[in-house]
Amino acid sequence: MSVLLTACRHSRQKAIARALKKKAEKKKEKRAAAAAYLAASTSQDDYDEIPEGDNLKIWTFLLNGRKTSIVLRLETLEVAINGVPVNTCENFADCYLTIDFPLGERKGRISTAIDDDDPSSITLSIDGTIVPDSPE
Repeated sequence: MSVLLTACRHSRQKAIARALKKKAEKKKEKRAAAAAYLAASTSQDDYDEIPEGDNLKIWTFLLNGRKTSIVLRLETLEVAINGVPVNTCENFADCYLTIDFPLGERKGRISTAIDDDDPSSITLSIDGTIVPDSPE
């Protein structure tokens, strides 16, 4: 009797392991497909209207399955979402700056240290989740 129970338990563990492995492979394929779609849909041709000399920070990402780009003009602190300027609320403190803006039903925030002129130190977060920088 114990031999049968052990064999059933062992076969069930194998079935669970196979199912988890299959699920992980599907998730990996889905992530690869999303990354490939994002890379294919974000080309430099999309930003021909941006003047060359401007001091800009650009993020491009998928939000709810749609390509979204957020542009921050560093000299004027203007924010544009998909080319459309938005109303912002700037908060200055002793050592940092935050710019809050609506992003549909979500809340966007751009933050940076005031003393730091390095554009790579500027971070974008949406509902508290940090958005990685767009590849140059």
